[in-house]
Amino acid sequence: MGKGIFRYASSYEPLGGPEVAPGSQGEQDDAVSEFFQQVSDRVLTGGPLGRELTHLDAVDRSFTFRQAPEPDARAVVGTDGGAPAASSPAWAHLAWLLRELPFVHAFREYGQEGGPTLLGVEAPSRQWADVLTEHHGERWRVRVALEGRSEPIEFPGMVIGEMFGEGRHRTPTVEGQPHLVDPGI
Repeated sequence: MGKGIFRYASSYEPLGGPEVAPGSQGEQDDAVSEFFQQVSDRVLTGGPLGRELTHLDAVDRSFTFRQAPEPDARAVVGTDGGAPAASSPAWAHLAWLLRELPFVHAFREYGQEGGPTLLGVEAPSRQWADVLTEHHGERWRVRVALEGRSEPIEFPGMVIGEMFGEGRHRTPTVEGQPHLVDPGI
């Protein structure tokens, strides 16, 4: 038999072994994802009771809720395990946003510029929330509408990761606020 030009290499990681090295970026990303998941669950529980998230800090692992004067007890519409329908209350959209945002970490090496680092979320009203990010040493806010949506929030982590990785985050900035992006999520 002759020698072929193809060579194959493979790698093996035993089942049950760590997926990421302790102290690595992957471990930090997993911790942020779990934290966002926990806060998302609290938003879903507290939303109908008028408890509204105002601030989430991914770095310090802290969050703040406020008690709204009038709870928005509208039912969440059409989830079926996916994004809430556009007519759902703001707190349902915020909970879904928090659940989906950590996917932005998968885009860290995407495109020519790479994706951003997720720092947190600020939600000063039911109208919108700002996703707080850092990209190449600059802090950015990505605005996401919550109340009065015409479409569900779909794949926000991917949309934000691709937007930064491709350098498109500089285009939809809000006039007078150069580090505030409104991509229409």
